[in-house]
Amino acid sequence: MGAISMRSSSLLLCGVLALSATACKSTSGSGAAKEDLALVPKETGIILMANVARMRNTAMWRKVLDIRDNDPKAKKDTDEFIQKCGLDPFTQIDSLFVAFPQAGGGDKEFAAILRGKFNEAKLVECARDQAKKDGRDLTTSDYNGKKLYTDNQKSEAYASFLDKKTVVVGGKEWVKKVLDLASGKGESAKANADLAALLKRSKTSEAFWGVGLVPQATRDQFKNDPRLSSAATMKDIFGSVDFAAGVNADVNVDTGSEADAKDLSAKATAQLAEIRKSPQFMMMGLAQYLDGIKIDSKGVTFHLGLIYNQQQVDDLINRVKGLLKSFGGAMGGGGMPVPPPNQ
Repeated sequence: MGAISMRSSSLLLCGVLALSATACKSTSGSGAAKEDLALVPKETGIILMANVARMRNTAMWRKVLDIRDNDPKAKKDTDEFIQKCGLDPFTQIDSLFVAFPQAGGGDKEFAAILRGKFNEAKLVECARDQAKKDGRDLTTSDYNGKKLYTDNQKSEAYASFLDKKTVVVGGKEWVKKVLDLASGKGESAKANADLAALLKRSKTSEAFWGVGLVPQATRDQFKNDPRLSSAATMKDIFGSVDFAAGVNADVNVDTGSEADAKDLSAKATAQLAEIRKSPQFMMMGLAQYLDGIKIDSKGVTFHLGLIYNQQQVDDLINRVKGLLKSFGGAMGGGGMPVPPPNQ
């Protein structure tokens, strides 16, 4: 959530955004994507979504819970948050849908739709208490029949409750546009033909997915780099990640021509080969994982896929843990570094 995280004084504005889990099936998957698309402005050019309900019963989700439960401080902080704020982020939040303008977040506008089960009164009280501890305050205003909550000093993000199952967090102007759209006023991103077409090609039922229309400013940046000249014709990007059986990732980039797509594929394949030959990479025992990465092109579309089964994912996690432990030991001078697990 780096693009929308802000060190505001409110657990409502940062705690709710940072964590996700379940509620009801009607608020996840492609159905929720269509509903959420109708709540964000027509000017939307980038969408990211986390369908946590789909993740919940996967091995990857259980590993996340194990990490939390094996860290006494993290477990204590979570329990205290749940008791104080009346929100268990691991069981009460179902999905997070985030929209940005095509030019990106430079103007600080965005809209995030969270679906789940929320106690507005308790969350607002919790946020206000946290604000006071930080020497700030949580201010309240009215718009279109709804309450808007924000930090009294920065006012970079505003939160509002559409109902007991839907919370919106957004920039100063976009949060109002969402409230307008919720009441039937204005044009939503469903009227953005380019974005709607991109969504039809995306796997919107998977755990994480995203789509984006590439702005001209980004293409202009690639034009100045001979190594990336073929990327200067990029039109859009869409992809997804799922955890039903290990990790399955899929990324696609539409370019201006078949030649550009082939060139991107060739350059990415060459880069992968260079990484594979790297002595450092081989020494860490990670070269074998490059076999799960597939790069190709079809027509004007560059494609990158990644497939690891659960055993490979578990092994990779253990190797990374070993490397981090080894690095920590070396930095701290605490004896000999611990080597990564054997292949």
